[in-house]
Amino acid sequence: MSIVSKIQSTRRQRNSIDQTPSIENLATALRNTERALLESIEAEEERSRRHDPDDPQYSMLARSMRRRLDNLRKTIATLEAALAA
Repeated sequence: MSIVSKIQSTRRQRNSIDQTPSIENLATALRNTERALLESIEAEEERSRRHDPDDPQYSMLARSMRRRLDNLRKTIATLEAALAA
């Protein structure tokens, strides 16, 4: 193995190791955002007195936040799957 190959291999290993804490930190931050968003949805549902997303008079703000929450949860699941791999 040439010295260049060894250096490239070492860099790949180091980059792989360095990214793990970053992904973990990102997943943790997104979990915190998930909790805050869920609290905001609950507060909006209380304010509007509508708790059923299928209700035609359900708050548009809560509906929008629910879509964002779904997307956020998919992102978190993707990150956690990457960590498990």
